[in-house]
Amino acid sequence: MKQKQKKTKTKPVSNGIEERMVDLMDVNNPTIITLYGRPGSGKTTILSTAEKPLLIIDINDQGTESAKHKTLSRGDITVFQVKKFNEIFDLYDYIVDNPKKFKSVGIDHMTALQDLGLEKVMDEENKDQVSQRMYGVVGGYMKEIISLYKDLTDLGITPWFLCQDRMDTEGEGEDQLIPEVGPAMMPSLSRVLCAASRVIGHTYLQERVKKTGDFKVRREIEYRLRLGPNPYYITKVTRPMGTSCPDYIVNGTYQDIATIIAGDWKEPEPKKKKKKKKARK
Repeated sequence: MKQKQKKTKTKPVSNGIEERMVDLMDVNNPTIITLYGRPGSGKTTILSTAEKPLLIIDINDQGTESAKHKTLSRGDITVFQVKKFNEIFDLYDYIVDNPKKFKSVGIDHMTALQDLGLEKVMDEENKDQVSQRMYGVVGGYMKEIISLYKDLTDLGITPWFLCQDRMDTEGEGEDQLIPEVGPAMMPSLSRVLCAASRVIGHTYLQERVKKTGDFKVRREIEYRLRLGPNPYYITKVTRPMGTSCPDYIVNGTYQDIATIIAGDWKEPEPKKKKKKKKARK
C-alpha cells in the first residue's frame, strides 16, 4: 500500500503588508494647512505665526508687510518673490537640498500662482485667449506643485497654502448646499488641495458694536479665523474624536491651530456680568 504523503504547511506570503500595519494610537498625520479669504483678511498675518524659520513664497502679491511684528527677530522669516512660474519648482529643489533651513514654508498665494501658470501656457503657445485645454495643462502643473510641497512634511517642514476666496453658486450634486465658499482655484484643484489639508480655515473680518455709555457706541473690527463645521464655508480640522473645535478664533495663530489639532482646545469661560450697585435712597 502506498503511504499517504504528509502535507506541509507553507507560510503565507505577506509582501510586507503586515509590516506596514500601525496601531492607530501611533499614527500622527502630518500637518498641512490651507487658509483662504479676501485680501486683507489676515491670511499672511496668521502665516507669520508659523514655526520658525519660515519661508514665505510671495507670488506677485507683495503683501508680506503684514507678516512683520514686534516680536520678530532677524532670520525668523525669509521672503522669496516668484516672478516666473517655473521658479516654484526651482525653489522646491532648493528646499529639499537644504532640509534643515526652514521649519515652515508658505505659498502666498495659490490663486496668483494659478494665474501665473496660465500666463506661462499662453506665452508658450502664443495665444491671446485661454482655451479649455490650457486649463488642463495648468491644472496638471498645479497638482504637481501641491503634491511636491505637501510632501515637505517628510522632511519635518509644515507646508501652508494660502488662497483667495471663491463662491460656488452652481454646485456639483443634489446634496451640496449652495452657495459654497472655498479656495479660489479651479474646482478640481480646490478638491485636491482640500483633501490633502489637515486644516482648512477661512479668514474674514467681523464688525462688533460696543456700547460705551451716554448712548454712544464704539465700532471695532475683529480678524477672525473660521475653523468649525459650516454648511456654506469649507472648513476642516482633523483632530481626536470628541475634542472641541471653535466656530472661529479672533486673531488666530499657529499655536491656536496646533492646540486644536492636539485635542487640547478649551472654550473660554464666559465673562461674568458685573452687578450694578443699587443707588442709595
